[in-house]
Amino acid sequence: MKNILYASLFILWFSPIKKVNSQYLVSCNYVETTLSFILSTSTGLNLPFDVDMYKMIYNTVDAHGNPTIASGAFLVPTNTTCLDFPMAVYHHGTSLKKVDVPSYNIQETLIGKVFSAGGYFTCMPDYVGMGESPGLHPYVHGESEATASIDMIRAAREFISDSLGMIDNGEVFITGYSQGGHACMATHKYINDNGLSNEFDIIASAPCSGPYVLSITMADSLTSLTPYSNPGYIAYLLASYEHVYGNIFNSWSDILKSPYDTIVPPFFDGNNTTLGMGQLNGLLPQVMDSLIIDSVLMNFINDSVNKTHPLWVALLDNDNYDWTPQEPVNMYYCTADEQVAYTNALVADSVMNTNGAPYVQSINSGSGLNHNACVFPALTTALDWFQSLKTPCSAASVVQFGENPVKAYPNPFNNEIKLEVFESGLVSIYSIAGKLVFQQKIDKTSIIQTENWSTGLYLIRFDGLNSSSRTVVSKY
Repeated sequence: MKNILYASLFILWFSPIKKVNSQYLVSCNYVETTLSFILSTSTGLNLPFDVDMYKMIYNTVDAHGNPTIASGAFLVPTNTTCLDFPMAVYHHGTSLKKVDVPSYNIQETLIGKVFSAGGYFTCMPDYVGMGESPGLHPYVHGESEATASIDMIRAAREFISDSLGMIDNGEVFITGYSQGGHACMATHKYINDNGLSNEFDIIASAPCSGPYVLSITMADSLTSLTPYSNPGYIAYLLASYEHVYGNIFNSWSDILKSPYDTIVPPFFDGNNTTLGMGQLNGLLPQVMDSLIIDSVLMNFINDSVNKTHPLWVALLDNDNYDWTPQEPVNMYYCTADEQVAYTNALVADSVMNTNGAPYVQSINSGSGLNHNACVFPALTTALDWFQSLKTPCSAASVVQFGENPVKAYPNPFNNEIKLEVFESGLVSIYSIAGKLVFQQKIDKTSIIQTENWSTGLYLIRFDGLNSSSRTVVSKY
């Protein structure tokens, strides 16, 4: 990573924020703060920073190259005197509902918060066609996964410079799980193929449990007589590639048997906010010859050598294993994965190394773990690997008055708590769940009435011109 001139950073840190005309950023609105000790306790990881979550909307292009907007969750480390952080990108797994995405602060958003608490600006793109982005999501379409990701990084950099007064140190780390593993690999490959390495200095990528070899693994799911646990993925893929390429089928009745040709369409109308993948899986047969019209399936199978069928062409177009990454790539997988065959990682490992890639590995994260159980060991190992590679942040010169520039007493407190500060500053108090319960500028002292607060722990955050602090207090 490039050396940083710390004197220049000091000037940037303490100079007034200069507003710029944003090219990519549309809006970025604060959602909530999550405390580091909550994240550390729930994961068992050493996570030093609190995390501010923002919902970001930004300009990008759709699967056809037309201008559109996309959304995502943007996570920022707080309670820190550090000047600069690297950028991490986490790509989420398959979701059908447009609102089942990171910017809506779903359970998977926690993963981005963990990375951010470890010391990263973290982008979590919702993807094109999800969140606030109009239309149908082009599922496992590599190019639109990649452009949604890199345009969110660009928007995040505008927001960091324009509104946060913090420093993006230029390093980029990329990861993702399940579909997100495919999106991670697609993003790294797109940056490589399009000569964008100077703009996006990828230090490492960690695709996890992703379908990198669609023309083999998804084709196997289509043609096998063995039951497949997630037939909804096949329907999603068909809807996506018809949306992108326009030559897969004319109507659902041309490709799906009855009654599935009428069951499936509402899930893929481009505005689905209520129908989930679990519901779709429960409505479809697990063997594809019961789902797909016989003649269509036979045409696909009979073309398995030449691969000129439109569906073969689409699958091949979205494979992202046969290239030569110049930066380190660790692919994490589990051998009992019932949703995404772990052989995706083994094939990609073999081909990339044969191509001459300098550092590519496939790593078994659990021999007895299925798709969902693999999430935690794969991603925590990826984070640990990133931590070993990133440049440590540089600390701003912050003056502390004694041990703490704010006093809070009594502690524990009951109906009120008194604050004394040694300089004027903003006091923010958060519950253990991360909810802001009090915020006010204080010059000297203040007595806060707390009789309506719940019992438990609270974090007092003080931000002054020359000092800052974080103090934990409790109400009994």
